[in-house]
Amino acid sequence: MRDSRVRDSIHHRVGKLFRLVARDHNRALKPLGVSAVQANILAVLWTLGPLTMGQLMEELAMGSSTLTGAIDRMEREGLVKRSKVPGDRRAFRVEPAAWPERRREAVLRRLDETEQAGLAALSTADRRALARLLDRAIESIGRA
Repeated sequence: MRDSRVRDSIHHRVGKLFRLVARDHNRALKPLGVSAVQANILAVLWTLGPLTMGQLMEELAMGSSTLTGAIDRMEREGLVKRSKVPGDRRAFRVEPAAWPERRREAVLRRLDETEQAGLAALSTADRRALARLLDRAIESIGRA
C-alpha cells in the first residue's frame, strides 16, 4: 500500500492549486505582455494604491528578494515606478505606471475570466465557502 500523506495533505493540494492557477494566468496574460506575478502586483497596486515594499510584501506574502527582483524587472519594463519615502532613507513606495484604462481593464478582466473558467466546477456558494476557508487559513498561518 502506498503512503498518501503527501498527496492527501492540504499543503500539497494548495501548492498544486497555486501552480495550476499561475500556469493558467500566465498563459492568459501573455498576449497582454505581463506575467501572472506582474498582473497580481499590478492588481494590488491598482486596488490599494501606492504601497511601500514592506506593505506590498505583506499583502502578497512574498519574500523580500523575490518581490525586489519582480519590482526591478517591472520598473525596467515601465510597469511600475519606485520612489523614496520621505523621512525614511531605506523605504521605497511602489506605484503602477500610467496605463491606458483599456489595457488595465483587459488585464483585470483576463484575471477574472481565468479564475471563473478554472473554478467553473464550483458553485457560487462553493466559491464563497472556499474563499472563507482560505482567508481563515491565511489568517491562521499569518499569526503563527
